Amino acid sequence: MFLQPGITSWNSQEWKLFKADWNPHLTMGGERVKVLIVEEALKGLHGHWFQYIGDICDGGKEAGHEIEVAVHKDASPEILTRFFCHPILGESVFGAEIKGGGLSGLCRMFRRNISLFLELRAHFKEGHHYDAVIATTPRIDHIYAHLLLNSIWAGKAYKQLILIFVESVGVYSQDFSSVHFGKKSLPLKWGMKLSCFLPGSKRIELATESEGLARQFRAFCGVTFAQVPHVTRWIESENDPVHRNGSKLILGTFGFTRYDKGVDVLQTALRRLQDVEQPEDTQFVIQWTGDFTLPDGTLVKRDPELEKRSDVIYLEPFTQPREFPDWLAKTDVMILPYRRHFYYDKLSRVAIDAAEAGIPMIYPQGTWLEEFVADYGAGVSFVPEDADSLSCAVTEIVKNHAQFKEAAVARAELAREHFSAKHFFEIIGGLPGMRK
Repeated sequence: MFLQPGITSWNSQEWKLFKADWNPHLTMGGERVKVLIVEEALKGLHGHWFQYIGDICDGGKEAGHEIEVAVHKDASPEILTRFFCHPILGESVFGAEIKGGGLSGLCRMFRRNISLFLELRAHFKEGHHYDAVIATTPRIDHIYAHLLLNSIWAGKAYKQLILIFVESVGVYSQDFSSVHFGKKSLPLKWGMKLSCFLPGSKRIELATESEGLARQFRAFCGVTFAQVPHVTRWIESENDPVHRNGSKLILGTFGFTRYDKGVDVLQTALRRLQDVEQPEDTQFVIQWTGDFTLPDGTLVKRDPELEKRSDVIYLEPFTQPREFPDWLAKTDVMILPYRRHFYYDKLSRVAIDAAEAGIPMIYPQGTWLEEFVADYGAGVSFVPEDADSLSCAVTEIVKNHAQFKEAAVARAELAREHFSAKHFFEIIGGLPGMRK
């Protein structure tokens, strides 16, 4: 017996029926596996979380698994309708670090760990039982809550706890030969180390999404992290990928406008293209989610010269789930003008989306993206933060688009398989705790 959407708890009789029906020996390859995803960022539709968790849920359901999601207590109606929700999480710390660190950050860390522990403990005490509990973006604000919960509930409320860390904790030297970890990261380091020694340690798995981050975390805390794919579900467009845009090629860049994304470098590159040799029959699309500042304090806004050009479109932040997939279906080249220090180890969901759609990319050299494109995509690299190099990459990919498009399409299926929910759950099902 299983819950229906909109029902967030069982009464005692329903729980008895479920326990009688539940088979504790099923793995991810079985017919029925219960998974709880914990994601407090699911409050509104901003960011990638709505699409990301949706991709995991849809792929898991297609494979025969039952996926429930613990979300923010004030989650939007779209989230409550989209997922099998438990709106039990009282706070979202995402974005809170911008408001201050130091003592206030430490107080926030303790407060959120305590409140998260109480929220999930109450949920488990209601009688909910899972094969796996997956926290998709835990931070220092969450790790101690999960460690304490695991010490009490591992093997009782669930078989396996997976914490997927996706943010870099170190700062690389200028030549990337070494990485430095600051004092602020010590509480996270201690928590990661404790995961190997506390009660229930055999049922907790620390994971990340790239080989580079796995190496970095091992250097950071001495713990070997499992590697899981960042699930990205490709949906075929009804539009013809070659002829849908007529004679013009659309070159797009999507996502948050922040310093790490390098949109300021892209704007400079586009101005120089006009001054030197503007590729014919092209349309540039830049999503602009807000102004941002450079390290020297310079405020970066939409370029007034580019705003006047007919071949440049600035998009507002997306407010509907279908907006990005619709633009992806129109895009012929994905421009990823990212800064190297931020993407040396970190992956890009937009890059994965592009690869699965068979879209060639422009990407920075010496980053995770270079390895990714070599394995799953096609495109032209540029020297990070070099506007001239970026403009040359634009000219080259436009001139030889048919060749790059053919190569990207040839590798698209490989990308879809690797970053599929099926592959994700196969890895989760092979973890030690799932076999006990």
